[in-house]
Amino acid sequence: MDIPDEHIDKQEEGNASAEPQPTLSKSWEIAAAHVPTFTGGKISHCCKASLKPFILMPVYGDLFVVDADRGVKLGTLRGEDAIDDEDEGDGVDMDAITCHVLDNRDQMIITCTRNNILHQHSIAESDLSTKLVKTWGRSGHSLPVTHMELHASNVFLVTGSVDGTARVWDVRGGFVTHVFRPLEGGDGGGSGRLSVTALQWHQELGQLVLAIGRDDGSVTIHNLNDTKNEYIVVLRDHVSSVTCMAWCGKDFFLSSGRDAILNLWRVVPVEKGREENMIVHYRRIQSMPLFEQIEGLQLLPSERLNEIRVATAGSKGLVKLWKANIVQGQTPQLTPAAEQPLAQAFGESRGGYLGLFLNHVAVGEKKTEDCLIAADAEHNLSFLSSKLSLSRTIVGHNDEILDVKLIPHCNAIIVATNSPKIRIFDLETFSCSVLHGHTATVLCVEVSPCGRFGASCGKDKTMRVWHLETERCVAIATGHTEPIGAVGFSRKISRYEVGGKAAFNGGGAFGITASLDRTLKRWNFPGADDLLKEPDQMDIPAAASVRGHDKDINIISVSPNDSLVASGSQDKTVRIWNAADLSLKATLKGHKRGVWDCQFSPIDKVLATSSGDKTIKLWSLGSFSCVRTFQGHLSSVLRIRFLRSGLQLVSAGADGLVKLWTIRTNECETTMDGHTNKVWALDASSDGKLIVSGGADSKLVVWRDNTRQIEDSQRKEEAEKIHLNQMLENHLYHQEFDEALVLALRIDKPMAVLKIISSMIDSGYDEKGKWDGLQSLQKHVKAWSMERVAKILKYCRDWNTRARHVPVVMTLVKAIVTTVPVDQLSSIDAIPETLAGITPYAERHFHRLDQLYTNSYMLDFILIGAGVVADAEGKTGEDELVAWEASSKPVLPPTSVDGRIQVGGMDYVGKKNANATAELSESDNESIQSSGESSIESYSL
Repeated sequence: MDIPDEHIDKQEEGNASAEPQPTLSKSWEIAAAHVPTFTGGKISHCCKASLKPFILMPVYGDLFVVDADRGVKLGTLRGEDAIDDEDEGDGVDMDAITCHVLDNRDQMIITCTRNNILHQHSIAESDLSTKLVKTWGRSGHSLPVTHMELHASNVFLVTGSVDGTARVWDVRGGFVTHVFRPLEGGDGGGSGRLSVTALQWHQELGQLVLAIGRDDGSVTIHNLNDTKNEYIVVLRDHVSSVTCMAWCGKDFFLSSGRDAILNLWRVVPVEKGREENMIVHYRRIQSMPLFEQIEGLQLLPSERLNEIRVATAGSKGLVKLWKANIVQGQTPQLTPAAEQPLAQAFGESRGGYLGLFLNHVAVGEKKTEDCLIAADAEHNLSFLSSKLSLSRTIVGHNDEILDVKLIPHCNAIIVATNSPKIRIFDLETFSCSVLHGHTATVLCVEVSPCGRFGASCGKDKTMRVWHLETERCVAIATGHTEPIGAVGFSRKISRYEVGGKAAFNGGGAFGITASLDRTLKRWNFPGADDLLKEPDQMDIPAAASVRGHDKDINIISVSPNDSLVASGSQDKTVRIWNAADLSLKATLKGHKRGVWDCQFSPIDKVLATSSGDKTIKLWSLGSFSCVRTFQGHLSSVLRIRFLRSGLQLVSAGADGLVKLWTIRTNECETTMDGHTNKVWALDASSDGKLIVSGGADSKLVVWRDNTRQIEDSQRKEEAEKIHLNQMLENHLYHQEFDEALVLALRIDKPMAVLKIISSMIDSGYDEKGKWDGLQSLQKHVKAWSMERVAKILKYCRDWNTRARHVPVVMTLVKAIVTTVPVDQLSSIDAIPETLAGITPYAERHFHRLDQLYTNSYMLDFILIGAGVVADAEGKTGEDELVAWEASSKPVLPPTSVDGRIQVGGMDYVGKKNANATAELSESDNESIQSSGESSIESYSL
């Protein structure tokens, strides 16, 4: 890890130089995330160097395509939340992939699911995307398929199942050519089941020879050219499951298993004939105990033609290299050649290695680096050179992330997971390096402000100090009697350059640890030069120790000026200590449950604490009183950090949410949802532009502040909106209705569209000067696209709820349905549904107008009943009455029937009149905003 020198020698800057007020953050987005990419099983590395290197990894029943350089997921063959997943009553996912195989040209992937259905996928060379080519149907096995292997020709595929059978398929046609069942009575040296545990084709293209290893320790070798299956080689020398097999050219065969035995066999011809039909005999020439269950075996290329080189990995968590020289007339014997360095080995205590795989690209290019890939029980992939030295690591599964710290001046983080190993991730590539040293789970980590040193504490009751650039442990502190759960470093950079006696007396850098033994200890560090010049790790004694709390201590925080130390405990209190001698200065009480985190403000004399009572409190370091409480989390608040020079807080809770708070307003600005479980780890960069969170869901999420981008985008949108509105007004002023309509639809302004349509209707004069709004509107409708018609009809549905808009709406609808062919209208799915919403209100408005028109006859009746109409001089104008009668409506005159007056056949005195009035009042209500579904009834427009 490279750290710039200017940052190493940089001293603290005072507050004398005025800095611009930081902008408050409002919005955050996920910049990158590390998700689980491997949960155990067989992996397949690509074979062609021309493609972007990738690895196929199984993850919880899916198959991920993972970048082989960065360990980042590129794609998946089946989504995590596939909607077609079918679970049985016991919750078993029947669509989960149980095994897969990749062809040697990186063009085809064949998978088998738990319901024994085979799928064939293709891989695109451009972006490594996958596509389902065909489904072969059921495999014919009665139990799940657990092993698959392709012949070197990519023509034949063999599937092995827990039911003990192996089936050979023709890939071109997708049909079975051979079925191999366990021999009667069992043939292994053990007494287990006969399920298939290993499959191996002869690596030569012209050899159709298949080896099948089973759970009872037997190995059966079949020659597919033997059509009658008369000659089967059976090897019975293993007493437990056979896990690995390999041919060494034409003359030797290797087998190993969980009986901790590696067998070397010589292939001896029995009858001469054609090579593909030759009958051979397998004679064991060496049986070597390895004292561990073998889970992986790979043949490595050798510079010498007469040499066999084999790598093995198993339950001891140590990769070993074996070699044998082939000399004419002598029996070759495998002997140890090399083994993985113990400091880099995974080890036996945590489960050992579960698989060993070959990097075909590195082997094909004859590279010495990254030749082998060892998969351990914690789902890490270790890339090893031909000499078994570790070159890099891909973390397939982080397990539960317990703590994370950003390394200053370096785009990397140090992470503590549920493991004794400490992981350092590069935030750009997510490539990982691993620090070895602890013997038990690491619980917490810390980084110095200069970025040169880090610390880790765990269940082995020790604190280790690391030089991060060389990834070497330079010091170790012992003294606690219980696991150490919290650690803090001094925050002044200048202290790390103090050495000698001054550092020993407390003038240099120091660390504070808290343990489950409820004590706090101070450790004075030697200077940086003193730490680095020692070849071995130094032992650091405790400078001060004090019993801190009555219950477990969860967190330690050191103030920016190194004068105070704060500790939070499950006893619901926060205690403030003098950093020099750990003397108690104050006790803060107020939380109702245990305190999970506490942090000093980088600017103000305040302390922020978070608790299991779902609150965050801000305390004054002058009066030691609570000055502010933040509420909003629905579960325990596990981590907090200050942002923006202490103006804001970011918090993480047990509900998987990360919240941003503004201290001045006491409000939550935003909630970030990137986890599905407790967020145990949280850290923020010093400039407040980056946040890293990790939790129990194994996810590492990098958050980036995008407030400025959001504000810039909003300003651009507002400026564009103003510009478009002005253009719209200009078009309306110049009566450029078509251009105005395009703009109004673009900025989604329904009322502006209504105004434009109304103007189109009002300006509808023909060549003779006669007004015809419908004809004018039809000319415009002819030029509209179907998408525009559908959008305007949706507007009509909303406008139609208002009576004042009915004339424009009905004219527009009539113009559309009389201009656009019916088949075009029905081709858009949204149009029939929209018309169904227009119809109910159109019928209501029609009935209202019809009722008003009918009621107008009452005026006729009143005028007729009043007799003649007098003019201004009081004379009777008989000619006026005649003219009025001539121009009146052609309806029946009012008549009296049974004491009721009828006009046009409708009653206006009695019960019906009251109902009509109620209907009129109801229909005239313009406050109706929505309509329900209604069947479309035809009526004249």
